[in-house]
Amino acid sequence: MPISRLSIVAFQETRHTFTARCLEHDITATGRTSEFAVDALLKIVRAHINFDCRHARAPLSAFAPAPRLYWDAFRRGSQHWVFDVLAEQTAAPATRMHVDVALVAQHPAVRPPLAVPPGLAAARPSPAVRIA
Repeated sequence: MPISRLSIVAFQETRHTFTARCLEHDITATGRTSEFAVDALLKIVRAHINFDCRHARAPLSAFAPAPRLYWDAFRRGSQHWVFDVLAEQTAAPATRMHVDVALVAQHPAVRPPLAVPPGLAAARPSPAVRIA
């Protein structure tokens, strides 16, 4: 069965590294920009599809879906890019894949710090200083 759709979540991992993660098939790739990360991921996906077709396997059947937190991040994505790419180069006939990329502000596994209620911050005593 050909792959017809890929959902990808892209996020900044470090100052100079972005990660793109496919959701239907848990595959990741990195790059210096989100565009490079997505491009690298699509090249990896194509290579796996071509390998699977040459060996009479269902395309990408070795990969389970990504964890739910990445799906949730995809739904919250601030920007979405949608485009079509050639899915299979060695299999006949070649088919097109619908790709939806969501860019998120931070790594989905990183939780934002908890906000300290205003009254609690003021109620904390300052540390005592001893003068000997």
